[in-house]
Amino acid sequence: MKLRLLAGVSILASGLGWSSAHAADAIVDAPRAEDLWYVTLFGGASFPNDVKTDYDGSRYSVDLNTGFVIGGAVGRRINDVFRVEGELSYARYKASSFSGSYDGVVFSSGDAAGNLSATYLLANVWADVAHFGDAKLYVGGGIGAAYVTADTTFDGNDYGYGSGGWGFAGQLGAGVTYAITQNVDLDFGYRFKAVTSVDLDDNDGGGTYENAKLYSHNLQLGVTLKF
Repeated sequence: MKLRLLAGVSILASGLGWSSAHAADAIVDAPRAEDLWYVTLFGGASFPNDVKTDYDGSRYSVDLNTGFVIGGAVGRRINDVFRVEGELSYARYKASSFSGSYDGVVFSSGDAAGNLSATYLLANVWADVAHFGDAKLYVGGGIGAAYVTADTTFDGNDYGYGSGGWGFAGQLGAGVTYAITQNVDLDFGYRFKAVTSVDLDDNDGGGTYENAKLYSHNLQLGVTLKF
């Protein structure tokens, strides 16, 4: 009886020791992604849609050339999938042409000169949805506000889109990050940015171009430093 009891205790102790060792290994090997902060700097090309506005019953539209976007973000990884960040970015475009219409009939059109710009403040959430070795595919988006302003003239006249203001902004996007070192990633991304309902003053002081909307497709390359 004593021999059987000793044998049972020995087997139980061995099992507990094996389980404890493996539990300790699991704790040591567990990733600490929840403590991971990062900073991303990025830049790229921005492809805007026409900016349409309302002016005293008429409809104006300005065609913009391809511009640029630059910016930065500070983020924190919540777990192995989700991360959150705050973004500050800036986009700028040159005006190309304009048209004015009333009840769908164009009454004025021609060349436009000057610039239009947008400064974005966004809170983003990204999800890493697939892993391919050192590469990760992510999707997500963000919401916030943007300051849109312009200094344009229409067909050599004094009037055109002028000083602007703040409007609601958001973005949707996807991209791929690639780890080049343990703490440095490259980020290839696409963003669709949208700003709605911004009023722009007329440059000649005669009125206001209302409900300006800025939509753009952005291709960007970034560098992420993790710490």
